[in-house]
Amino acid sequence: MAASLDGYIQSKDKDLAWLNNAMAKDEDYGFEVTAKRTGAYIIGANTYREMAGMGGGGDTTPTYVLTHDKSLKTNKSTRLYSGDPPGLIEKIKLEIDQNKDICVFGGGEITSQFIELGLLDELTISVIPVLLGDGVPFFTKLKEQKKLELIECKPFKSGIVILKYKT
Repeated sequence: MAASLDGYIQSKDKDLAWLNNAMAKDEDYGFEVTAKRTGAYIIGANTYREMAGMGGGGDTTPTYVLTHDKSLKTNKSTRLYSGDPPGLIEKIKLEIDQNKDICVFGGGEITSQFIELGLLDELTISVIPVLLGDGVPFFTKLKEQKKLELIECKPFKSGIVILKYKT
């Protein structure tokens, strides 16, 4: 997931140009490595809609969309899920190669929920050097403080910094 320096994943007017404009063509942000090690994705309905609107969704990796909206259009690799997150994790673990990861990819509510339920092993945040001032926060209010252990900090010439934490 990517967030502005002031902690937002989307601007107030829902524009994502700030994110796309920050990325440099010659920088490797690890998308390919992440895709290779991922056996399944879990995303929220809003993130799914955003990605579909930008032409995403061509990947064959199983993608579970957390939603109660059964009218969302899906493709062969996309599944809608409205049950409890721990149940979904157990289901996916039975279906994918045990050497692969389950990647939870937004948004802020889902990330916060998975942290509170203890379902994340790692948290990776790409900090984008822009201040949005307002918008959709990366995290919703957590019930309690959660200490993280820094695993990796990778800065780029563009100013983007990828932070990886053990939860």
